[in-house]
Amino acid sequence: MKKYFVLVLLILLLGTTLLPLTQAIVNEKTNHPITIGNILFVGGSGPGNYSLIQDAIDDADDYDTVFVFNDSSPYEECLEINKRISLIGEDKEGTIIIGDCLEKLITIRAREVLISGFTIKTSDTKRYPYYGIYIQREGTIITGNIISNIETGISVHSYNNKITDNEFINSGIYATSTYYENTISNNYVNGKPLIYRHNKFNEIITVAGQVILLNCINITIENANISDVYYGIYMNECRYCKIIGNNITNCNIFLIDSKKNEIVNNDISKIDFRTMYKIVGITLQYSNENVISGNNIFSNEGTGIHIYYSNGNIIEKNNIEENRKGIDLDDSNSNTITNNNFIENTRNVYFLDCKANRWTSNYWGRGRIFPKLITGSVTIVEPGFGTPGKYLPWFDFDLIPAKKPFKI
Repeated sequence: MKKYFVLVLLILLLGTTLLPLTQAIVNEKTNHPITIGNILFVGGSGPGNYSLIQDAIDDADDYDTVFVFNDSSPYEECLEINKRISLIGEDKEGTIIIGDCLEKLITIRAREVLISGFTIKTSDTKRYPYYGIYIQREGTIITGNIISNIETGISVHSYNNKITDNEFINSGIYATSTYYENTISNNYVNGKPLIYRHNKFNEIITVAGQVILLNCINITIENANISDVYYGIYMNECRYCKIIGNNITNCNIFLIDSKKNEIVNNDISKIDFRTMYKIVGITLQYSNENVISGNNIFSNEGTGIHIYYSNGNIIEKNNIEENRKGIDLDDSNSNTITNNNFIENTRNVYFLDCKANRWTSNYWGRGRIFPKLITGSVTIVEPGFGTPGKYLPWFDFDLIPAKKPFKI
């Protein structure tokens, strides 16, 4: 029976203290800190050990530790944590939690929870759940884990959390609010650093597995190879940033509430599956006066560029090829779409409730002499709960379509 532990004193200070002054128990094999209180063991062969992690969590009190041995891995459970506990695995490679949950594998509803020492993954044949660890309360520490093949490995919806020293495989982080201060450092996505910047400026990033920029100014992301994470590059409330010459594969570029940024000369391709989110190469949402130019956006199962409630953007000289939809505009006005190639998309363009967008000199799959008709819709009756909306067909025109494709 593997219950060789030693009592030590631990002051766990990581920006804010998980517990003010805490005795801890350290497994001699793994050196994982475990907060004092009762220790509830899961797996292994000891008397009174639990078979299920959730049963131990349910029986625990605040500041108890649930220690999970690797003997009985994998643990096929979906977990709810609503107490201030430490959940510790014996070792991160061998202590495995596999989720076949529809939405969340581990949901944290209590403050000051610690999770360390696990591999958290889906089964080999599924991409569910949507979230590996879903953090709803503040003061959580997630450290020293492997999170694999879950679309959003960790989703953060609170403040003063610490996410450090984790390894993400075909997965990543959703921590996108500019209002929440969190510490996210020394994590890796597909073997490359996860870059998280909040309130930063004047930096050049060239190597990354995922990039999250919150309220940043003049950050340049260039020549990076980013793949197999939903938000490859995410920017919220950013200005004067540049995304230049990157290779983005099976992930996307997403801008929200951001203006005067440039997305230039990137390859964005092969987005083929999503469990929860839309399949989109580049998204502008509530983002104005940005430039999308010289990109090669191809072979995506969804939309190449989605422009949503975003005005005054320039989309020019892009090669948009073999996507299910080339460009989709929703409630977006006064954008300029010019000198792009639309080639072999299932549908080149669709728009809804847009006005004053300027289409000019685009190549539409073949040379054209006459203006190109672009079809869309306007809303007559807004959709309600359980009732569809009513829409009227609407039209726009590229008055001078290109006769041959542009070299991009």
